[in-house]
Formats: sequence, C-alpha cells, structure tokens
Amino acid sequence: MKKLCTGLVFSLLIAGTVQAQSVQEEVIGSLTTAEQLVTTGKYSKAIEEINYALAKINELTAEEMLKYIPAAPQGYALVNKQSQGVGAAAAMVGTAGASAQYSDGATSTIDLNIAIGGMSGKMAGFAALGSMFAALGQDSGAGQSRQVRVQGYTGTETFNAAQKSGSLTFQIGDKTSVTIEGTGIASADILMQLAKGIDMAGINNNF
Repeated sequence: MKKLCTGLVFSLLIAGTVQAQSVQEEVIGSLTTAEQLVTTGKYSKAIEEINYALAKINELTAEEMLKYIPAAPQGYALVNKQSQGVGAAAAMVGTAGASAQYSDGATSTIDLNIAIGGMSGKMAGFAALGSMFAALGQDSGAGQSRQVRVQGYTGTETFNAAQKSGSLTFQIGDKTSVTIEGTGIASADILMQLAKGIDMAGINNNF
C-alpha cells in the first residue's frame, strides 16, 4: 500500500512537471509568433499573441503560488485549493492568485486568498484604510478592528463576536495581498494561527 501511494504521488509530480513544460512551450511559441507578426506590420495580431502569452505566464505564476498554501490549523481540514491566472483584459482585478478553504467539519470555515496584481493584489491596503472607519463604528456593533504583526508584516484584523466572523489581511510588497476570512469562529485567533503558517517572506521574494 505504501509503495502504491508513493508511486501515485510520484506520477502526479511528473504529470505536473510535464504540464508546466507544455505551458512554457506555448508561451515561447506565442512570443515567437508575435515577433514575426511585428516584423510584418501586423501589430494587432501581435498584441493578441502577447496577451495570450501573458495569460499563460499568469497561469504558471498562479500554479507556483499553490506552494504557499499552508497546512490546516488545528481542528480544521483543508477542503480544497486552486490557482487561477488571468489575461491582460482582467488585469485590473488581479493577474494571478491561489485560494484555499478549510473546514472544521461542522459550522466553521476559513477562506484563504493570495492575489498578485490588480485591485486584488492591493486589497490589504484598502482593508487597512477601511479599518479606520470601522473603528469609529465599533460601538454600533461593527466589530473590533486592530493592527497585527506576523513575520514582520503588518496586517489588519477584524472580528465581529455577534456574527462569529472575522478577517485578516496582509499587504506583502507593492502588489501581493493575503486575505483570510473566517465564519463560525469563536475568535480571530484561528485566523492568526493560519497566517503564521504562511511563508510570507517566500511570497515577497518570489512574486
């Protein structure tokens, strides 16, 4: 049984490598075609090829980001994780991202999203700004908001005890954000536990 599992994992690793190589070949092919189109004056067609290459590069980037999805915090299990890269047309939203969902098997779920570029990549900055306004309304039941520090990165934590929900956001560098949202949670401590398992320095150095 152990040999069977090891063989399955090895096969999946090989399949992933082959797929990545195939996408890389597509990127090179599109850029080569774009160069040829430019030399013949077909600029709009060249742009199409470049945009396609960018979309594929974003797919590769998003796939790499899956490596930074941490293990589930205590009492939770990883339900799913996925990556998504988008083309130039959707770059305003974000160029690449990886997400994951964790569940305690009952009523609580935690969603993690790591985004690069566009509005999503700057989401943590907006969250920090929003926390200032949220703080003004804490007496009216808007929940608690505070600044936190994890691995040398400043984040914004919000928690609403009445709704048993909260969020934790970090801006890593100029274009990458990490957002953690929890529902059915007793406190924001579980969000902090997950955040501490993320290799933020690795994200900052590689994206």
